[in-house]
Formats: sequence, structure tokens, C-alpha cells
Amino acid sequence: MILIFYDHNTLSYDCEVITISSKVQVNIDPELKQSAENIIKEIGLTPTAVINGMYKQIVATGKIPLSFSLTSKQRAELELREVSKKIPVREVKTKEELEKFFNED
Repeated sequence: MILIFYDHNTLSYDCEVITISSKVQVNIDPELKQSAENIIKEIGLTPTAVINGMYKQIVATGKIPLSFSLTSKQRAELELREVSKKIPVREVKTKEELEKFFNED
């Protein structure tokens, strides 16, 4: 928004640019928020400055400036979980059944 001021005494104009902000609200894990804000503060920034910077990068590049791909360790853990779901589950109710289970080849 631009405000224009007219001074009747000097017959001059002056203008002032006022920035109107909009609020972004997100849900985030409280521990994650606190950890991130500690780092942001240590760097000397504010969460608002970081988010504004990210939005500017998105507009400038047309891309999200983060990688959302899994690391090789995360992919391996995911594969392990998926494979482990396919292993048959056997219920053991007694001590004898437990011993038999561990003594099988």
C-alpha cells in the first residue's frame, strides 16, 4: 500500500510504502519446533525470516529449496520393515512351545 501525503504549506508531496503482511499458520511437532527455533536463533535469524527466505527462493527458482528424498539408510530401513511384514508370525503360548521354537533348525 502506498500512502501519499500532501503538505499544503510547502505544496509538496511525500509518499510512504506500507507493507501488508499475511499470516501463515502450520501444525508442527512441539519438540521439532523448539529444536529448529534454537538453531535459527543461534544463527541470528527469526522463524519469520527463514520462512520468508524460503518463500522467496520458491518464487525465484520455481522449486522447493529442500530435498524430500530418502537417504540410503532410510530406504534400507523402509525395505527392512516391508520385508519383515511378510515373515509369518507364529504364536507361542507355553514354555515348551518356546523351547521347541528356538531348537528348530
